[in-house]
Amino acid sequence: MTNIGETIVAAAVQVEGLTFSLPRPARHGQVLHCMEGLVPDIWLSAGCQGFLTSDGRFVNRVQAKQIAHMAKQPIVRDDPHGRDAFSEDFW
Repeated sequence: MTNIGETIVAAAVQVEGLTFSLPRPARHGQVLHCMEGLVPDIWLSAGCQGFLTSDGRFVNRVQAKQIAHMAKQPIVRDDPHGRDAFSEDFW
């Protein structure tokens, strides 16, 4: 079996050192909705939207796109001019 390296596995939001995520096919909006009532409202707008990797790391949208391309991860909706990854790109 070939090791394809680190891949993108879930949408996530990180704020104040805490990472919130839901399994795919969840989108960032769904993660934010689940955070409502659990965290102060100010956190909802202050969070960094990104992704979890198969290695369990949180990465921002730019890093996620780079990781996906390096791993040759299938991308459903690829904008060749965009630098940011979106959950719609992967599932």
